[in-house]
Amino acid sequence: MSFRYRTVEHQFEVVDRGSTTFRSEHKFDLEALQPSRFFIRNWFWTGSGAEKEPIPEVLCEIDKWGFPKHRIHGPLVIQNRNRIVVVDLGRTLAVGETDALHFRHKMKDIEGSFEPRFQISPTAEISERIVMRLVLPDWKGLCVEFKKFSMVTKDVLATSTSTATRSVASRVNFEEVVDGLADRDVGYRYEWRHDDH
Repeated sequence: MSFRYRTVEHQFEVVDRGSTTFRSEHKFDLEALQPSRFFIRNWFWTGSGAEKEPIPEVLCEIDKWGFPKHRIHGPLVIQNRNRIVVVDLGRTLAVGETDALHFRHKMKDIEGSFEPRFQISPTAEISERIVMRLVLPDWKGLCVEFKKFSMVTKDVLATSTSTATRSVASRVNFEEVVDGLADRDVGYRYEWRHDDH
């Protein structure tokens, strides 16, 4: 384990009413546990049919020579639903040194295989807080649930109906904050359904 993530923030957005275009943003507040220059970002994507899947964008400051401080190193690795990119942090972080990483993803689901859920599975690297935000079209009959589940058995441990935190321009926003993270065998996810097809 090269890094501890003190706080992570994940936002997932369904852009269009037909659920074919998606955006997400992911922020990691890093602390190096050993000298490290490279960060590995793993995620899952259930959509399919895009001819060429775009590499995520890394948002960062520019160094004194005019280059981005963080850069994707190598290709996007795709294996079934798994996605992996390696990020060059631009320098080796010493033990205890901190940095922040910010990713922006754009995804397409042409074949309609996307599963309407947004899931985070905490790992030992996350020490303090997870923030999850979900942005959806204001569909007719929209029902959004936030679930805690066992990462061992996949059983749902608790379910609550989520209430929109705000609604702007035919979009509804949801947010959940998980503090403490004492139980590493528990994951969190939003699931949604609607009548607007």
